[in-house]
This record gives sequence, C-alpha cells and structure tokens, in this order.
Amino acid sequence: MKNIIVYSFKRQSDSEIITTGYRITGKMDDNPSFTDAPPELEEAKQLLPELQTSVSNAKGRDIEAVNLKNENKARFIVLLTILAAYVTDKCKGDRGMLLSSGFPISGDKSNRPDPVIQQLEVELGSPGEATTKVKRVRAARAYMHQYTTEPPTAETIWVSEGSKQPYYTFSGLNSTAKYWFRVVAISQDGQTVHSPVVTRVIQ
Repeated sequence: MKNIIVYSFKRQSDSEIITTGYRITGKMDDNPSFTDAPPELEEAKQLLPELQTSVSNAKGRDIEAVNLKNENKARFIVLLTILAAYVTDKCKGDRGMLLSSGFPISGDKSNRPDPVIQQLEVELGSPGEATTKVKRVRAARAYMHQYTTEPPTAETIWVSEGSKQPYYTFSGLNSTAKYWFRVVAISQDGQTVHSPVVTRVIQ
C-alpha cells in the first residue's frame, strides 16, 4: 500500500483539529527532515493559541464569536493542507519520514484516533480559588494544569502545576482578576493533548 498522508483533519471537530495541530507543529518544529519547511509552519504555530481561544469563546453561541472561530479554523485547515503537500513532496513515500511529521498516514494499523479533551470545567470556590477539571485521557501519565493572566498567544508563558489527577485547585489568585485556564495531558511517550481554553473572573 502506498504511504500517503490522510487528510482527515479537514473533517475533524474543533477540539480534534487543535490536538492534531499541536501534534503536527510539535513534530515538525526542529525536525531535521523538515529544516526547509515553508512559512506556513510558523503561521500554524502562531494561529493555534488564537484558534483555541476562539473555539472556547464560541461556546456561548455569540454570532460574532462563532464566525471568528470558523474563520480561524478555515485558515488553519489551509495551513495544514499546504504543510501536508510540502511533507508529501519532501518524503517521497518514505514511511518513517512521513510518520515523523505528525500527519496521519494511510495503512497505519497502529494509528488509532488521538485522545481528545473535549471540555474543560473551571469551578470557582473560595475567594482566590479556582479548580480545573477534565475527563481522564486515555494513556495519560500526568496532567499540567495551567493559567495565564493575559489573552493567550504563541509567546504566552503559562503558570503550570503538575498532577497525576485530571483536576487541580489553584489558590492565591487575585480576586476580580480575569484568568485563562487550560489543561495539558501528557502520555508515557511525552505526547501532549491540550484542552480548550476557558476564561474566568476570580471571586
């Protein structure tokens, strides 16, 4: 069977394409096989946090927020499509190189659907406290519970707390301040899955 990229990302849900995007950009970045990657790789890395935030904001069904999310997702699919064409041309059917790109490959029986974090719950407790919680992720060995006090970008430095549990309570947060939260699940082999970003104003 010919080794080719499967363009399943064009049909993925919002959370699935974010997970796929982080996997592909993570594997291609600094990969010696793709040192001449087109500028779309950097564009995809820059767009991911914005897409993640717009997906979260669109959950409120605001028409403008949904439209922005759809525009960001469409842009991201275009970027992945261009990267897939580059990888295909670069690898010339080499299975190992294709797999190292993070793209799904045809005929790979071990290529099970990636785990996905569909929803992040952020519960406010006592003043200055917030609890992040997601459903357990298959094969996750640890979770990083994170927050930032500024709208997330590719350069955002997240405050992180590691845990073996899919939930964590932050304390000492500033009351009336706005925070952005997310959870990152980490597998045994170091692969990561990101939750949607959720915004809360702390009590």
